[in-house]
Amino acid sequence: MLAYRHLAGALGILLALGWMQTAAGATGVPGKAVQLEISPRLCTLAARDEQCDVVVHASWSAPQEESLCLVLLSRPEIKRCWENYTSGTYSLQLEFVQDLTFQLRDPSLQHILASEVLRVLREALEYRHRRRQPWNIFD
Repeated sequence: MLAYRHLAGALGILLALGWMQTAAGATGVPGKAVQLEISPRLCTLAARDEQCDVVVHASWSAPQEESLCLVLLSRPEIKRCWENYTSGTYSLQLEFVQDLTFQLRDPSLQHILASEVLRVLREALEYRHRRRQPWNIFD
C-alpha cells in the first residue's frame, strides 16, 4: 500500500511538471514563449472621426523556430503564416471602429500562442451646462 502512495505521489509530481512546461509556452523552453507586439496599440478617435484608419505593424519572436499564423479575430480574411522561422513582421492598412484582437496560432489554427489587442478609444464628449447669470432667476 505504501508503494502505491509513493507511485501516486511521483505521478502527481510528473503531471505538475508537465503542466508547468505547457504553461511556459508552446516552445517547450521554460520561461520562454512566443512574443507578439503590435504598433500602435491604441487608436484614439476624435468626436468627428467615425473610424480608425492606420497602418498596423505586427512583429513576433520565438526562442526557436516556429511555424505559426497571425490572424485577426474579426477579420478571417486577414491571415499571414510563417513556416520554421524565429521571428516575423507584418504590416497592413486597416480601417476599423472596434477593438481588434491579433493572435499568433499554430498552422492548424487550434492553439493560441500569443495575443494582443489594438484598442479604440473614443473622445468623451463634454456636456457643459449653461451657467445662469446670478441676477437672472428665470434662467
